[in-house]
Amino acid sequence: MATFNLNHHRTDLWRRRRHRARAPAGATNESVLVSWLLTAVMCLALAAPCPPPVLPWVAAGLLSLSGFAWLGVALTRGEAPATSPTLTAWDAALLSFAASFGLQAAARLGLLGA
Repeated sequence: MATFNLNHHRTDLWRRRRHRARAPAGATNESVLVSWLLTAVMCLALAAPCPPPVLPWVAAGLLSLSGFAWLGVALTRGEAPATSPTLTAWDAALLSFAASFGLQAAARLGLLGA
């Protein structure tokens, strides 16, 4: 009767993952950064019709929601949060949250004139 060797299966899987074709680091960084910029611009465009006193708060809320969306993308892709030398969806989520918190801080300090 044939037996199933788990150790042999794991080394084959490791070899397949190791030799998988990967995109160059520059292309990955550029694609994630462009995707994040497009989502940030979309958030600002959706907030633009709001009245000026609430514009920073709506934009910050939309940027925060885009951060949660990027976080969902990162979780479903199964990427490592901090070990990748390239930009990942985790980094895009952090950029969205940082932009949201920065916009909120600027609005509270009165730097936006609202």
